Amino acid sequence: MTALSLAAAPGDLLLEIAAHLDCRADVFSLCLTSNRFFATVSSVLYTSVTLNSVEQCSTTLKMLRNRPDIARHVRELIVRPGALSTSDNQFNASERASAAVRDVAMSKALDALVKFTWDFDDLPVYDDMWFALRICCGQLRYVGTSIGTRVPNLHSHLFDFADLRGFSLYLKRAFFESHLDIFSDEQEPTSRRFWHMLMKRCPNLQELVIDGVSPFPVDARPLSYARWPNLRRLVLGDVAVDWLPGDALAAPDAKSPFIEFLEAHPNLQTLGLSRSNVSHTRLATMAPDTVKLRSFTGTLEQLQSIPHMHKYLDCVAFREPMRTRDVTALAVAGLLQKLTSLTKLKISFMLHSMYDSGNLLRSLIASCPNLTHLELACGHKPSFQLELFAKTIRGFSKLRVLHLTVVKYPGDDNLTTGAARIAMTNPRIQHFSLTFLPPTYPFGFPFPFLSFLPFPYRSRDSGSFTLTCDKHGLPQTLRGFERRRLLWPFGLGQTYRMRRYINDLRPAGSPGRRQTGFQGIVELLSENSAAGEELRMLMFCGLLVFLAFWGCWLGNRNHGKDNTL
Repeated sequence: MTALSLAAAPGDLLLEIAAHLDCRADVFSLCLTSNRFFATVSSVLYTSVTLNSVEQCSTTLKMLRNRPDIARHVRELIVRPGALSTSDNQFNASERASAAVRDVAMSKALDALVKFTWDFDDLPVYDDMWFALRICCGQLRYVGTSIGTRVPNLHSHLFDFADLRGFSLYLKRAFFESHLDIFSDEQEPTSRRFWHMLMKRCPNLQELVIDGVSPFPVDARPLSYARWPNLRRLVLGDVAVDWLPGDALAAPDAKSPFIEFLEAHPNLQTLGLSRSNVSHTRLATMAPDTVKLRSFTGTLEQLQSIPHMHKYLDCVAFREPMRTRDVTALAVAGLLQKLTSLTKLKISFMLHSMYDSGNLLRSLIASCPNLTHLELACGHKPSFQLELFAKTIRGFSKLRVLHLTVVKYPGDDNLTTGAARIAMTNPRIQHFSLTFLPPTYPFGFPFPFLSFLPFPYRSRDSGSFTLTCDKHGLPQTLRGFERRRLLWPFGLGQTYRMRRYINDLRPAGSPGRRQTGFQGIVELLSENSAAGEELRMLMFCGLLVFLAFWGCWLGNRNHGKDNTL
């Protein structure tokens, strides 16, 4: 297709092209081609907007306020002003970001906004931001916020929403340290308004998330008495919701209010639990076939206690890492083998010593042959070499997405080389990520009790990669985006480094392979072909000619000096 015919292509064809591009950077480049392309493809580019700093909040939201033709495409807005060290900077960031959201909402430019999430260490400074979103964004049905040291006051506009389809509450560490009983005390005005909004004003709730990580769970028992007929997704972090009255503890088959809550929601498809929510013995009292889950997140014991749901599950994520001292790979594989419909798996292991992961991978392949998405993490100690890993996962014949997090094996490939090995060995994996974690102490240091010494420096390398194959299914190019975080010793802070690149994975001499500049000459010199041999011969002859001329020049120079003397 020529450039002229592409410029005259219909809008729906341009949208299809944009939908098949690998990353948002390519979509943005397509938008910059012409004004017509931008007017058509910007709906794909701005459907979901994520702001990760205060500067992005101020700049992007100001642009959306002045460009309603772009803002009308925004359906999801995620605001993350950024984690800052001091409380003053934190307050200023929250103030600027919440004011920018309030202003763009009051301009009524975000008339298509469906989902809004505030993800920060604390609530927004300007509470009227929620009022502006509720009044001026008529299609807003999903709201998410985080809570830290400050809790919403009694008259907060956060509790004025009605007819929501989804609500997310992310509890930060500072919240667990100060407000453990705010959601359990029914006489607390803030708690009463919170639960009244969810139970009475949002009867059609489909998604509810109350997430947070803490060794001391927050009490949220009123949740067990709620009833949402359309609830499809429930995710609970470290919040306590399961309990039994004192006189019912003696009954062996007594059901807690939370188990009755689960049985009262037969449309529930996604359930995320933590060890703080419900014990596996209580979970086993659930009546079979009352709930047919498709996705489950929890502990190994909780998954074992619901065998009647195993045949329905196609997505499983284990919330806690499995310590190899307590749980063997064969025990995990035996449980996963019962999940006949499983296609997505997230699992992590905490290794107490260097571990040969060949048996681990082979057991996962044997128990989960239909996996299309795999997220595997092995922390604490090095587990395997990337070359062995790349060859072993060929047993996952249907795998398309991979996320691997490991401690780098001593002397193993770097991030770029390891990603190329995985791509060359498994061309069917279209998207994958690779992360190298630092070991628990400087690996290889002979005396563990001296692990406090600040060498070697602790770093975390991660990268996301997209593989493109040719029409025959052979690897062609690998697009990579790598990030490195280096932690300096003695509390001197940390530095970040990022880079983007595109590697050509085709063999040397392949038609169309880009060989330009000095790198192309070096590749051709090292190539085992007729062209490589000819170039090496030419370079050798040229070197001989250069040495001959150099020798003649030195001889004439010395002869001239002798004549002068």
